[in-house]
Amino acid sequence: MRPHINIFGNLIPVYGLLMVVGGFAAWLVIMVLAKTKKTVPSSDANLAYLMGLCGGITGAFLLRPIIKLIEVAIRWQRYDFANASDFFNYIFGEIVFYGGFIGGLIAILIFCRKFKIKIVPLFDIFAPALALAHAIGRVGCLFGGCCYGIEVSPNHPFSIVYPPISLGAPPDVPLLAVPLIEAGFLFVLAVVLAIVCLIRKKPGLGASIYLLVYPIGRFILEYLRGDIIRGSYWMFTTSQIISILVFIFGAGYLIIISRKAKEASHERVKE
Repeated sequence: MRPHINIFGNLIPVYGLLMVVGGFAAWLVIMVLAKTKKTVPSSDANLAYLMGLCGGITGAFLLRPIIKLIEVAIRWQRYDFANASDFFNYIFGEIVFYGGFIGGLIAILIFCRKFKIKIVPLFDIFAPALALAHAIGRVGCLFGGCCYGIEVSPNHPFSIVYPPISLGAPPDVPLLAVPLIEAGFLFVLAVVLAIVCLIRKKPGLGASIYLLVYPIGRFILEYLRGDIIRGSYWMFTTSQIISILVFIFGAGYLIIISRKAKEASHERVKE
């Protein structure tokens, strides 16, 4: 795999290019679902997407520094002799999906609250779009050499060998293609969520499925990752801890929307 592609004599980062493609694909899905479902005006969905994109980009860049600074504060003895350049690269080394997820979620919640936009139906049309964008981004990880997997046998059906120019993966070593596995998982999840959004009338179901299913998949895949620089606390990686919190949030979200649906049903019966 190659981290760059030659377009008209210019080397373009594949990861960055696929991030743009993923963002555009997500926007298309949101617009199609908004016009099809008609539960949220397309203009509101479009503006919420832009707010979520801004919050997502900010959060993706901020989460790693926040986590790493906490780690340095706890285990400062390990970094006592690090020079300023290495320390800076360690703190600001990459963007993080969960940071983008949290940042985008906060931005959309603030926007919807400010302009009184219905959050539940909005999240349902955003869920498949997010899964699709994330899947395309993981393909970018595969080409770039970040988020690489553990070392496996050269005969493993999902093994991949990176060249020395990869972004982070050790070269000439057969590694498990974790980004490809996660991309496949996310593509399937995106299709399921889109079908649920189009067929089922129960508000909040699509977003609930995403909030419950993706953290489980990500928690399991973390055991197959080989990039230990991501950090860990106790027996879990940072992403596993966040996955647990997202799953709890998803369970709470499902309980709340289920109760509201029952209350609305009882009100209709009384009428």
